[in-house]
Amino acid sequence: MARPKRNDNTREKLLDQGIKLFMDQGYHGTGIKEVVDLVKVPKGSFYNYFDSKEQFGADVIRHYARWVVTNMAAWLNGSEDNALIALEQFFEQEMQRHQEVKAGCIIGNLGAELGASSERCQQAMIEGFAAMKNQFLQTLKRGQTQGSIRHDISAEDLADFLINAYEGALLRMQVEQSVEPIRKLWQLLNSYLAAP
Repeated sequence: MARPKRNDNTREKLLDQGIKLFMDQGYHGTGIKEVVDLVKVPKGSFYNYFDSKEQFGADVIRHYARWVVTNMAAWLNGSEDNALIALEQFFEQEMQRHQEVKAGCIIGNLGAELGASSERCQQAMIEGFAAMKNQFLQTLKRGQTQGSIRHDISAEDLADFLINAYEGALLRMQVEQSVEPIRKLWQLLNSYLAAP
């Protein structure tokens, strides 16, 4: 019997559903059958796209990271010339986006759940954090060139600090069910990052 053709739309639906379920239930709390039932495809067709749940998990992380990086790029690299204002606008939209659903970041959530127990997922998380950090890094470099971001700390170190602080604020936001950690983070970052 011929193997069914792969359909990119079906793969995308499986990944989107994976994001929702991993956010709500975590990696270990989500079963493949649940994913395929919600997408309304046979369980066997899952294996046309992913060789295992671990690969699915890694691909869900990459799928989510692409969405996050695209969103970050739209706010951080838009028409706004002033890098500090671009960062402020990014954090303001983050507060708006999380106002209703305080789900945090799937990369941070799965990082806490999986740690290094899955090499594939760990690699996808490392790549996701690196891509997010790179968005901050480019904006910080632009700000240092403009003179709006402090020069006494390298853009690389500031970007590391920023991604760590941002992920920590998202985690607290999820635990406390409040956008207050993101708001407080930006209040401190605004004065910390600004050039004297």
